[in-house]
Amino acid sequence: MSAPKISVIVPFYNVEKYIGKCLKTIQNQTFTDYEVLLIDDESPDNSQAIAEKFVETDPRFKIFHKKNGGLSDARNYGIERATGDYIVFIDSDDYLHKDYLKTLYEACVDNDAEMAYCRFKFSYFNTGITFPMPFNATKKVVSNDKALKMLIKDNFLRSYAWNKIYKRELFTQNDIKYPIMFFEDIATSGRLVYNTKKVAITNKYRYYYVKRFGSIMATMDAGKINDYLRSLLIMRNYLEEQGDYDEYRSSIRFMAAKMHLVNKYSIFRQHVLHADFHNFIKNMKINTKLYRYIVSDDYKSTSGFPNLPMRLIQPGRKKKKGGNKGK
Repeated sequence: MSAPKISVIVPFYNVEKYIGKCLKTIQNQTFTDYEVLLIDDESPDNSQAIAEKFVETDPRFKIFHKKNGGLSDARNYGIERATGDYIVFIDSDDYLHKDYLKTLYEACVDNDAEMAYCRFKFSYFNTGITFPMPFNATKKVVSNDKALKMLIKDNFLRSYAWNKIYKRELFTQNDIKYPIMFFEDIATSGRLVYNTKKVAITNKYRYYYVKRFGSIMATMDAGKINDYLRSLLIMRNYLEEQGDYDEYRSSIRFMAAKMHLVNKYSIFRQHVLHADFHNFIKNMKINTKLYRYIVSDDYKSTSGFPNLPMRLIQPGRKKKKGGNKGK
């Protein structure tokens, strides 16, 4: 039996309200030469039972159970077991247009591209309302350097792992894995694009991103803000290692400035939500210092997972009595 054209990787954790619809839209794809790798990240709810029903009735669906390690770890687990020529990631609370796989696969094959990207719509759960994501790229095919500049800037091209298809060899031949952190897609998508020759873009809306409470951006605490900044630092380190940072310097600076502004709002919001302004000024200063650190011409790149020289302090945490002071 020949390997499938596409490996669809679907990590899941605590999504029993959503996963049935997600898997049904995968099963109903007009493109049928694919395998589905369901990665159970030790989900505590009924998601596993729902997924098992698809495995029992459709031989294209396979389920894998692993110890909980988060979304990045589950994606990496799926990549290691994928056998298709291409890889697609689906978030288990989202759903697809019936031509999703067909559109992305043909965009790659017809344009000899290693990656393809489609437009997406926000879907508001339990309302049936969808809203198209504005400011999407409209060009059909772009070179990797142009695509990477747009991606780093988060300008027309976005870093999400979903709404894209990838040649599997982009991961395997370049030893690219998702780091275990929040905003792992920002840290990874740029490295994937860097190793392409060109990226195909379709204007068709084929992916539906379900908006629900508890998303990463809606709950931006100090830890997530730290990882938000760190994700761009990973990209800068990678470009420095390749000797190409100067080519993308302005793009990195643009995104760092954008993060700096977004973080100001998130820091203010966290302090208000916790009714704790003890470290508010300090956090604002740390945010600015980290922005300057990332864009500094004196920055020295590091190998491996980068450490931040300082980190934001989460408001609302009670001070421990006793112990060492000043740490």
